[in-house]
Amino acid sequence: MKIITDLQDVNIEQDTVVTIGNFDGVHKGHQKIIKDTISIAKKKKMKSVLFTFANHPVNFFEKDKLKNIITKEDKYEIINEMGIDIVVSIPFNEFITKLDPKEYIQEILLDKLHAKQVVIGHDFRFGQNRGGNAQFLENMGGIYGFDVKVMDPICMEEIRISSTYVRNLLELGHVDKVSEFLGRPYELKGTVVHGKKIGKDILGFPTINLRYDENILIPKIGVYQTKVNIDGKIYDGATNIGYSPTVKQNEFTVETYILKYDGDLYEKEVSINFIRRIRDEIKFDTIQDLKKQMNMDIENIISYSS
Repeated sequence: MKIITDLQDVNIEQDTVVTIGNFDGVHKGHQKIIKDTISIAKKKKMKSVLFTFANHPVNFFEKDKLKNIITKEDKYEIINEMGIDIVVSIPFNEFITKLDPKEYIQEILLDKLHAKQVVIGHDFRFGQNRGGNAQFLENMGGIYGFDVKVMDPICMEEIRISSTYVRNLLELGHVDKVSEFLGRPYELKGTVVHGKKIGKDILGFPTINLRYDENILIPKIGVYQTKVNIDGKIYDGATNIGYSPTVKQNEFTVETYILKYDGDLYEKEVSINFIRRIRDEIKFDTIQDLKKQMNMDIENIISYSS
């Protein structure tokens, strides 16, 4: 898969089938659109192109308003595995905001991407002030000679799959439902860093403290059952997201106790897959009460996994 990150570097000479969107999370709705784009391109013997933005358009207008569901690198990896030929991921900037819908079609879809067919979601909007929609694109396709396929919404349990809905689920801690909408567990990657050693020295449960991409959305504060990937080997984990109020840490952390693991992971890259939320983060009266609850959490995880 070829990745192009500057519109000036786009030099596609073949005819293409293009899909457009932010694709944050690459959820099952996105996957359907991408698969159809690839399928059409193969049938027509054209290149498949995914056109997206490196930054979320919402954050251009309101800085840091939205956290991402997935890192840019993970997004590329998933899209690559699906089989897209070319990803064009450019900055959403002032130039983009000033293109009216006709200019967007002419300068990007036709001049740059050589689109002969465009595959979009039913709620697709584009161009200055979001002035273009699916109907407008279909009308222009008739004039400029490209086809348009508008995808119906993808629903699960009568709920339309969307990045907004996935974000809401994460903010509520419903990571099990998020997995259903993504088609994979919600994953947080990062580097293991030194913490205050409270887990090891005070509680007797050595934990890893994760330094992660701060632009990624973190699930609701609480305790989660997780799977920890260390060099391709998977371990059960109990992950606490929050401030550890019982030991008065007063610093937001993502800490994981890895079951049946004994080793030094500092400065190592690991990934944590969230399986389900077990409970709220609680301030206990004593350290002993916290240790008792942690033992119960671990028994809960072992019972659920067996």
